[in-house]
Amino acid sequence: MASCGFDTLLYGLREAVCAAAESLEARRQALRRDDETHALHAWVPVSPEADAVLEPVVIPLRMFRDSRRPHIAVMSIEFEGRFLFRHERGLSKPRLVIEIGKRRFRWLSRAGMHHVRISYRSADAWQPCVEVDGQVVDLPSVVMAENGS
Repeated sequence: MASCGFDTLLYGLREAVCAAAESLEARRQALRRDDETHALHAWVPVSPEADAVLEPVVIPLRMFRDSRRPHIAVMSIEFEGRFLFRHERGLSKPRLVIEIGKRRFRWLSRAGMHHVRISYRSADAWQPCVEVDGQVVDLPSVVMAENGS
């Protein structure tokens, strides 16, 4: 069983998907730079005759690459979890914590399990969309602002 602050989970997932998108873009840029400096050198016959003269042909590698731009559009994660408020030292308010996984002694727990879906879309500037048991949860803007978004 793992537990973490829900805002920490949202922030960590957002950072992971942003890093993956940046990594994909950096890889695409690196391939593009390599394509400009590398080329395929081939000798092609001038005519269909068996003893035809060969002519050198240089084909840039960028001709073989797909010109479309790959990108990450959506990242989504689903899991079963339990929401709890925990009081921590030094904090005046309790913190919302989500426990992921099943407890060893489930009959001791009064809190039920919830199906949670967290999704991020590039079209929404990687802002999280949280659904609990199929219902969309409105997140306060303070949660994401505190984590540097």
